[in-house]
Amino acid sequence: YPNPTVAIDEMSFPPLYSGLNGKDVLEIGCGTGRHTVRLLAANCAVTGIDISEGMLSRLKEKTRSLSLRVIQGDFLTSEVPNGPFDAILVSLVLEHIPDLQAFFSRARKLLVAEGQLFISEIHPQRTEAGVFAHFKDEDGKEVSLASSAHRAEEIQRAAEGNGFSIKLVETVLGIEELSRINPKWARYVGKPMI
Repeated sequence: YPNPTVAIDEMSFPPLYSGLNGKDVLEIGCGTGRHTVRLLAANCAVTGIDISEGMLSRLKEKTRSLSLRVIQGDFLTSEVPNGPFDAILVSLVLEHIPDLQAFFSRARKLLVAEGQLFISEIHPQRTEAGVFAHFKDEDGKEVSLASSAHRAEEIQRAAEGNGFSIKLVETVLGIEELSRINPKWARYVGKPMI
């Protein structure tokens, strides 16, 4: 399902984690593998966890890499073997986790001492305005996912409170490329997206 938030994430997030070549990476909410395939192409060993069996089945159709281990489950409650990891990648998932303290605490425990956590998330201005993850099913029916609006300060406070040092916070605005993908998305150009 074409989505402007996913599109801008596709354009802006990969350059931030491009230095992870050959690392052991945990991808939380790996879904259908948009980022997973890039990590595998960079010779990373990837452990992907996602709650959706359907999305994981699409990931498995994309790759049969021996460097990929897949876990169907909830990051906060499922066992995550193969750690600690050099890095954790989280793309458009944080809004689905109501307890930020639990998330960052668990993430910290699964990282090596100098490990990195990369997060791309729908911009807080959008969630505060009521924009959350949604998609259309095969019948065209709009489906909304359980989501929580997290203010930027809440996210940063929870991260720092669990031992993370924040190196970069960047607001990604909609760009002209969005309107070339879908003319209706011109309304996002210049607006905070992720």
